[in-house]
Amino acid sequence: MAGDTDLIAAIYDAIIDPSGWDEVVKRIVTATKSIAGGIAIHAEEANLAAMYNCDPFYADAFVQTYEKVNPMNSAVQVIASGQVLAASSITQTDGFKASRFYNEFMRPQGWADSIGIGLMRTPGAVGYLGLQRSPDAIWVEPAEWNLLETLAPHLKRAAEVHQLLSRARAVTESLGLAVTAAGFAVILLAKDCRVLFANAKAESLVRCQMGLRYEHGRLAATTPALTQRLRALARDGARPDRADGDIGGTLELPRGENRPPLVAHIFPLAASRTMSIFDIERPAAAVFVVDPSADFGAQIRRFSARFGLTPAETRVLEEIIGGNGLPAAAARLKISGTTARTHACRILEKTGTNRQTELIRRFFETALPGPPASV
Repeated sequence: MAGDTDLIAAIYDAIIDPSGWDEVVKRIVTATKSIAGGIAIHAEEANLAAMYNCDPFYADAFVQTYEKVNPMNSAVQVIASGQVLAASSITQTDGFKASRFYNEFMRPQGWADSIGIGLMRTPGAVGYLGLQRSPDAIWVEPAEWNLLETLAPHLKRAAEVHQLLSRARAVTESLGLAVTAAGFAVILLAKDCRVLFANAKAESLVRCQMGLRYEHGRLAATTPALTQRLRALARDGARPDRADGDIGGTLELPRGENRPPLVAHIFPLAASRTMSIFDIERPAAAVFVVDPSADFGAQIRRFSARFGLTPAETRVLEEIIGGNGLPAAAARLKISGTTARTHACRILEKTGTNRQTELIRRFFETALPGPPASV
């Protein structure tokens, strides 16, 4: 029993470190007095393959040729998740022993029979553990069969968790690529300000204590007042009664050393966008952090081209995204306040927004994957 418990623990350890699956297969093969074995999971998110005592030549031959002519395919296709199934009713027939699969693939390896455990069967994924038996060990002893039945639900659960983690990794990688390409630090928050996602730029800011930090898994700013404001904006994103006008806000994040502050734009995320990104918990808010001294002209130009902004309007947009109000923008661009307001009104009209905070949200949401979000 202690050995069973240790093997079960190894199965769950392999979820965290997939390289451990080969050792798990080896231990199951040894414990059941089998010759060889393998786990195969084929899914949209990611595949998993682990083998023990399988000749690579024959493994390749199986994929290329013999999988298609395997007389046990019918049994594999109906095995349920968590079910242990012996193939003796097929492998011990005269027809099977006369088959090409047996004589060219199984027999040269010393295999005479197979046992399978179903791991998963969904429209997008199928998983299976196969054990190969010698002619002297076709019939499984009761203790070995009991072990397989004990392990089956754990293997099934481990396969399911593996797929969930694979899906999460794929989501994180694709989201990370998208927001990294945008060139900004991006953090996605739950309604209580727990960090659900942070790209590399954001992690770097936190590590260097550049205006933001983690506090027991929650995002915090450098002062209690800024932290309170940050968390209030994140909570607003999850309010069921949130009105269309509640579209976030902007904070300046001091970073000391006589350096200009970073600008953090925080806004709620629409469910129509985030449901397509996260299956388990919907982010309530996104934080985009801009360094006004950095060059983010490429992102500004892409956005301007998308909405047909003029060069003058593009310069005003850059000032707005950089955290400057219209009076400061007018001074920096050496234009009158009236001209700056005229450009800003035209930008709002072209982008289908009604005020600057909404415009800022629209600008950053173009960096997120998924369908366009409603305001």
